Amino acid sequence: MRAFLLFLIAVSAFLTGASTSATASALPAHRPAASAAEAPPPAPSASADPREEHPPQAAQTVRVGIELVSLGKFEVGPGSFQAEFYVTAHCAREPCEPDLDVTNGKLTGKERVLDDKLHQEYRIRAELIGYVDLSEFPFDAHTLPISLVDKNLGSTLELDAAETKLDPEVRLAGWDVASFDGKLRTHALDAQHKVTELEFSAHITRPRISAFFKSIVPAIFMIFVMGFTLLLKPKSAASRLTAATGGLMTVVMFHVSATSALPPLGYLTRLDKFLIATYFVYLVNIGFSVAMVRFDEKKNDRAAELMYSAAAGVVPGIGLLAWLLVFLRVM
Repeated sequence: MRAFLLFLIAVSAFLTGASTSATASALPAHRPAASAAEAPPPAPSASADPREEHPPQAAQTVRVGIELVSLGKFEVGPGSFQAEFYVTAHCAREPCEPDLDVTNGKLTGKERVLDDKLHQEYRIRAELIGYVDLSEFPFDAHTLPISLVDKNLGSTLELDAAETKLDPEVRLAGWDVASFDGKLRTHALDAQHKVTELEFSAHITRPRISAFFKSIVPAIFMIFVMGFTLLLKPKSAASRLTAATGGLMTVVMFHVSATSALPPLGYLTRLDKFLIATYFVYLVNIGFSVAMVRFDEKKNDRAAELMYSAAAGVVPGIGLLAWLLVFLRVM
């Protein structure tokens, strides 16, 4: 009996030890606590702004000037022309790498001629387009623009007036190059970004003396010929009528030839208005000549003489008034 009890005690001890080892193996192993020296650095707080450690650089300021050295192939129809110029750029700080481009055309050549830390110079050739207003033809004047921007949005352009100039040797066939200047414009892309644009302008005019002799003097001689017909007496009214109608057709043909080189326009030029006023004067003269012929056929010499005297004053008076209204820009 004692041996049986000892056997039960041994079995119970064996089962208790097995249960304890199984429980210990099922529990996860705990990593020993790290020392203060081995503790990882604390994570940055969510409120920290990384831009405080690396603040943004100040906006680059570039002073730009242009020296215009060549103009060519100006066409009044589309307003296109070619230009060659030197661009000088002075930067406020390094790096000085402006990326200049034109906004009213395209570059056909760009060559760096000076490369310094804060000073860049380029020789640029471009095909450009400008607005052409021919309303004052043949005494018209035009502005040929060269608009520059820096494609680097972090830069701001400024006008360098000292470097903005016109080469004295610049010539444009058929035109006088009067002056060259520049101005600054600012365009807002959105609420945070703005783009500065430099617009340089070459001002050209048509030679006044040449325009006067080619466009106005021929019409003046035709008007003088018509004026001499006013001296013909009522008995010569038929010849006077023939000369007036032939002169009117001559003025019309001159008008067509004088404006044939211009593009189709939706408005009247100064020459158009002058010649239209001349048409009206010719028509008044023709009207008086027809009246004289009619009265002469009816043997009404008194009425014919009255028309002759009235035409001598009315025709020149209407002509002077109409031409003054044209050249004083009243109409």
